[in-house]
Amino acid sequence: MQISQTGKKTWIWLTVILLLFVIFSYFLVSKQPQEYPGYVSESPAPAGTKAFYTYLQDENIDTKKWEHAPGLLTGENKQEILLMIEPFYVPERAEMEEYIDYMEAGNTILLFKSNPEGMFDVKTNPVMTEAGENVTVSDQQDEEYKALVHSMVRIQEEESDEVLLKDNAGPVALKRSFGDGSLVVVNSPNWLTNDYITDEDHVELISALLQEEQHNSLLVDEYIHGSGNKPSTAALYPKWMLVLALQLAILTLLWLMYKGKRFGPIRMPREATVRFSNEQTTALAAWYQRGRRYQDSLKLQADYLKLLLQEKWGIPYRRSWQESSELITKRDKQLSEDEARTFTRGLQDLLNKESVNKQEYLAWSKQLDRLRREVEEE
Repeated sequence: MQISQTGKKTWIWLTVILLLFVIFSYFLVSKQPQEYPGYVSESPAPAGTKAFYTYLQDENIDTKKWEHAPGLLTGENKQEILLMIEPFYVPERAEMEEYIDYMEAGNTILLFKSNPEGMFDVKTNPVMTEAGENVTVSDQQDEEYKALVHSMVRIQEEESDEVLLKDNAGPVALKRSFGDGSLVVVNSPNWLTNDYITDEDHVELISALLQEEQHNSLLVDEYIHGSGNKPSTAALYPKWMLVLALQLAILTLLWLMYKGKRFGPIRMPREATVRFSNEQTTALAAWYQRGRRYQDSLKLQADYLKLLLQEKWGIPYRRSWQESSELITKRDKQLSEDEARTFTRGLQDLLNKESVNKQEYLAWSKQLDRLRREVEEE
């Protein structure tokens, strides 16, 4: 009865400790600030663009978030701007073609990317400038602005391109025509971040780039930040495979429940809790048998028997087995003189052989063990 009450108290204390741990973990985790990826429009972090997105809404610009694949950009609304801020990945060729179709329909893509190499066949040139350097940027009218340019590349200009902004190292922003629309590429997405948008002349530069093309609405592309474009785990596998996996999981669970049922108390085998004195000897014998080291095992048994004969019966260890035959006969009542002579001669011949088979090993081990017991009993 006392043991039962003690067990109940233990379970109660364990439950209380577990509840306290859960409550403490909940409040500890809930107080930690939420982490946001960079350049996301809903992120208030320094690397986010929530301030810029709020600014667009405050200016009464028709602004929406785009979280779908580019194939759903119908392009029916002409003079629409799709704003891409530091894409997390370079779209595949099929998606790139869908973006190009969107521009050719009369819309504009405004791409802010530190290194736009590979996006829409844009090429860049590396420059020897310090990242985050305060530089002077000039527009098409040679009007100068101050800006922080973190990019270590400048955009490579083609003949048909129109350079919108540049510094001493090369083009910082340019426009390229695609059908009835255009692509505007800027190598400084940091201008749009919460941390830098109010620094230097970034607001003026952003406004000038937005006004470069007439637009009725503006879409902020969040698809390129992983919103909506990451397929679910179920979508990666065919339905028949998912059904088969579910059935296997259920069958495995039922099989484990069936095999795991026990009736009565759990009893541990004695071998699991008790160490026997002959464990080392048993393990060594098993090792010799698995390795087929029969000859070595017989030599060890014979050598040990010789030591016992010297200790118990006074037969010198240095004598050979044939020389010990007569002395063994005097002490061993069960062996006749002929049997002792046959035993010692056969054992001597066996020990001189290079190898023995399993049958010989078992037969002679039995004889050696019988004689060892007789010697140890005296």
